[in-house]
Amino acid sequence: MNRKKIPYGISNFEKLIKENYYFIDKTKYIEILENLNEQYLIYLRPRRFGKSLFVSMLEYYYGIEYKDNNLFNELYIGKKPTQKRNSYYILKFNFSGINTNTDEKTRKGFNNNIIESIKNFIFNYELDEYKIKENHEASDILRTFFSYVRKKIKGKIYVLIDEYDHFANEILGFNYEFFKKSVAQNGFVRKFYEELKNETGSGLVDRIFITGVTPITLDSLTSGFNIG
Repeated sequence: MNRKKIPYGISNFEKLIKENYYFIDKTKYIEILENLNEQYLIYLRPRRFGKSLFVSMLEYYYGIEYKDNNLFNELYIGKKPTQKRNSYYILKFNFSGINTNTDEKTRKGFNNNIIESIKNFIFNYELDEYKIKENHEASDILRTFFSYVRKKIKGKIYVLIDEYDHFANEILGFNYEFFKKSVAQNGFVRKFYEELKNETGSGLVDRIFITGVTPITLDSLTSGFNIG
């Protein structure tokens, strides 16, 4: 019999289950969150609190491409599946690892993150080749992408955003003016979240789940993203 392994720093749910790591079953929270019937869900916890693993768990549970896997069979949610199981297209962002040394590098890193996430979406769902206008603002890139996707898929999108405030917290430490500009009315971060909000209004994006450490950036975005 294979001995259970102790996980450290593992944020991929499939790896955790398939490679026999210890896992405290938190899948009941999937049911709880779904029953809230909220479009915007924000999960703020300290670092190393398992946020990225939880995002990965949501991805495998809700993604239509994982409907035939057996990862949840022995867990609470596998025995009591919810109505929306494996019913979404997943668009996943992770805003950790962005180079914040300069304003330009921060903006470019943010844009590149959006572009890579879109490319992953196109690849995962085997959509036609899509040319991304990489020199545009993140919000424009996202808007054009949603316009394209709306014609290509028949279901709805679940947006997962991990470490939403990682780069912003770094900026706060040495460049507060740039932080304020980024989340101001015409700032590139605010415009990105406003575009996501617009797509929840159109119905293409059904739910958004966001993880982070502090509410500081969120507070600055509240009026644009309409989250209390």
